[in-house]
Amino acid sequence: MASIVYTVILIVSFLFLVWKNDDKESYFPLKIIGYFILGSFAFNFNQISLPLGFIVYLIFFRPKFNVQVKRIAAVFGFLAFIFVQWAIPYAMDDWESRPIFIEHELGSIYTMDFQEEYELVKQELKNNSLRLDDFEVDYTEDGRITDLNWQLLGQNGNSYNLYQIRYDIDKNRYQVMNSQLETWLQYNRLIDAEHFFEILNVLDIKEITHAKGDFSSYVIQSTGERINYAVENRTYVVSNGETQLLDDEQLPVEGYYISTFAMKKTGEEKDDQENITQESFEGTELSDYLFDASFGEK
Repeated sequence: MASIVYTVILIVSFLFLVWKNDDKESYFPLKIIGYFILGSFAFNFNQISLPLGFIVYLIFFRPKFNVQVKRIAAVFGFLAFIFVQWAIPYAMDDWESRPIFIEHELGSIYTMDFQEEYELVKQELKNNSLRLDDFEVDYTEDGRITDLNWQLLGQNGNSYNLYQIRYDIDKNRYQVMNSQLETWLQYNRLIDAEHFFEILNVLDIKEITHAKGDFSSYVIQSTGERINYAVENRTYVVSNGETQLLDDEQLPVEGYYISTFAMKKTGEEKDDQENITQESFEGTELSDYLFDASFGEK
């Protein structure tokens, strides 16, 4: 795109300026191209493009013939620099980072197929190689989802695309924000997104929730990162589509995990009319579900 715009500006400028030739001068067409290229020459410093060529022209170049035409050639080159180095990259970045909206109505968390939810989002991203980071879903005891968000990472050459996905409860749609990053240090420790949602589908969320008791709300979350895990008395292992309690003697374990817990109300503040203005909660009844686990030698 940028190269096409540059070429078009060069050709149009060349034809216009050759026609504007006032004084006969040897190699005039080549000199016009040279002034254009000089005006468009960019110097990149810390990912910022500077118009070094045009600055050099302003300071050092004092042509004797066709002065006005050569000045215009340098200015056209500078305009090409603005379009190619600043305007087009900014416009493309703004276009690629625009929000993507996916109209979709969620049902109960107890009947949700998480793999289908992931596929719905992935189709819009047109990226088949994605890893998951920071998944969280909040819901009530009757299965109503109150918040759902997660992040996906895709490698794009030497950079990464970060997709931030949040479900808008009020508008019944997913909103996806896309940004490009130069590095993501823990990328290789993140789980394949498709595999994560496959494991999440294995969990019997309704049974897990009821086992925790009656609370204000419940949370399922995961960092998506492979870790060394050594928390006792609350750990299950997911393997071959089944879950079983982990013996503490098998710890520590390396693997991925999904945390589940309830939110217990610990306090509230009211105004003069006895209306609740602020509530505080803390996590309780925690249980973790490890998968793709590697057990150390005893």
